Amino acid sequence: MASQTGSFELSSVFAERGIDLAALGAAYLILIMTAGLTMAAFYAARSQLVVSPNRGSRDYGIYVSLTLAALLIAIVLENESLPPGSTTLHYVLVPQLVTLMGLHLSICYSQEPWLVTLGAAATAATVAIGILLGVASDLLGPAYWVTLLALGALLAFLWWKAVSTQRAFVNASSIYMISKETSGTATGPQTPWLGLTQWVALICASLGVGVANSLLRGRAIEEMPALEVAAESVFLLAVTALVCAVPAATYWLTRKAWMPELTRFVWLAWIVVGFALTYGNYLRSLTPA
Repeated sequence: MASQTGSFELSSVFAERGIDLAALGAAYLILIMTAGLTMAAFYAARSQLVVSPNRGSRDYGIYVSLTLAALLIAIVLENESLPPGSTTLHYVLVPQLVTLMGLHLSICYSQEPWLVTLGAAATAATVAIGILLGVASDLLGPAYWVTLLALGALLAFLWWKAVSTQRAFVNASSIYMISKETSGTATGPQTPWLGLTQWVALICASLGVGVANSLLRGRAIEEMPALEVAAESVFLLAVTALVCAVPAATYWLTRKAWMPELTRFVWLAWIVVGFALTYGNYLRSLTPA
């Protein structure tokens, strides 16, 4: 009897978050359609395009991963903060988003042309299926549309930085002129301290996020407690430092050198953590007291 009650409660928890057989079936169909379109786009791109494994393709993988991480955070915060039935983001799409994010994280570490092409094909298929769903139904909320717009812009960035057509590739001058075939200057390992300029920028940006979060909680500028803003800014910096410490320390222990582009990694982590705090405050401001 207890197990039946536990099972019933578990199904109720899933149902409150929009996870039922109908939603899972729809997500499965979306996944199959996206996978089929990805394969078609991949083989078409491999036969018609030349992808250069350069810095632009690596940046593409980094920023697509960042965009998807922001969407995943928004999904969790919406479903755990807002009342049941009022969310616009869906847990059932998390496996597909995690798969796409994992593919682009692998591009960050290995800019193999076939891997970059596969990631771009998966992104293009996701954008196409997403637009089709948005036009044909009301399943896409504003956050999905913003994500699709960002992914489309990143595809355009990848095309500009690292993609040429087979026909253009025959003309060597068109390739060498824009240097798409080079991987760029290698970035050497950095020290774990960022320098005065970066620290000042991080502290000022964190104070700005603290002020924004206080405004989201309904406080006017003149009512804003300075101690609370400072504490929230310190919390943001501390969480960012903890997030960065694990990969940076792991890189040092395995290679006896500090990871390259540590400054950019810190800023990317700060953006993700700051987004999570700010979006969480925004959702709490929407929830009736």
